Amino acid sequence: MTKSIRLVLPACACFVGLAVAAPALAAYKPSLTIEQTSYKLGAPTTVDTFIFSSQANDATAKVTIYAPAGYGANLTQAPGTKIGTVLAAVKANGLGGIVLTLSGDVVVANGADPSIVTASQQCTNRPTNQATWILNTTLQGQKIQIPIFVNKPPTGPALTEEVCLASPYVDPSAGGAVLGAQLVSADFSVRKVFTNASVKSSASRSYQWSGIFTPYIVGTATANPAATNEWRTYVGLPQSLTFKRVASKNGISFAGLLTIPGVNLTTIRLRLYAGKKAQPAPNAIAGGSGKAVARSRPAKASGKYTITRPQVKVRTFFQIRFESYQLSSCDPSSPTGLPVPCHGEDLAAMTSTQAKAVPPPKKKNKHR
Repeated sequence: MTKSIRLVLPACACFVGLAVAAPALAAYKPSLTIEQTSYKLGAPTTVDTFIFSSQANDATAKVTIYAPAGYGANLTQAPGTKIGTVLAAVKANGLGGIVLTLSGDVVVANGADPSIVTASQQCTNRPTNQATWILNTTLQGQKIQIPIFVNKPPTGPALTEEVCLASPYVDPSAGGAVLGAQLVSADFSVRKVFTNASVKSSASRSYQWSGIFTPYIVGTATANPAATNEWRTYVGLPQSLTFKRVASKNGISFAGLLTIPGVNLTTIRLRLYAGKKAQPAPNAIAGGSGKAVARSRPAKASGKYTITRPQVKVRTFFQIRFESYQLSSCDPSSPTGLPVPCHGEDLAAMTSTQAKAVPPPKKKNKHR
């Protein structure tokens, strides 16, 4: 059975960037979008995690991310190892609600550090974990370190990542967030940890990342479990996106093939990026050097697509990108096994290799 999809307006220009406020459709409906550097069976992959919550949402108390069953996870990195980067945006309620940015590295922490042990106990009800990652950022000159408590469950998901955030509704002296910071978006990448599932059975090519979100009760430092909900990202392994220049009588033409096992690809339109510098499109680890300039014709059921552009006047790099699509509905049962409502499921984005175009040679004037 193939899954139907729909196009959605993105909450941000790209994953490696800042989120722009979007109107809230409910009191609390955050989202989790995953992008990987590889979608090949059994391949190591850097994983980019993008969390978004409208400024109008209730503040987030806890997020738990579940990696798909069948994936591999390596947690042997030594404390102090940098495994990725983070870029986030928060609404500073203590400064009139302005949006501020944070950036820094994702670093492996020493799980035996007393402050980590205390934070873990408060967040997970466990003093220790198999690994702890730190989102090592600064906010208005103040160091903000957010721990992620990481474990491999004996069964089910390949990995769980638990994050607890301080309440923006109470004073920092009482354990509240610095400047009343409320999460709007967080975009962090992790490398040399995950390996894609290697199962080749056609019945096991659908994989789902899951984010379980719990908000605070507004005005308090008390979590609101009754409002807990889920958002997922679908990955079909192996999925791929090819892109090449093809012969054209007029302008510049490109063609390629989009493959996502288990998904009906009919009517999908891919976004073309262009720029004077290499790698114009965003991807799992970079924001891209160019901008979106067009969309392809609707793809065929096979995933084949084409797109034509006017001839370039200067050397130009092109890439095609699959992004901003969701499944029309969530599967009834959560991959986590938890009885929580699912508000949406994104499809993992992909960026193609690039193609270069140069202006045609100028015609020489003919003299008699």
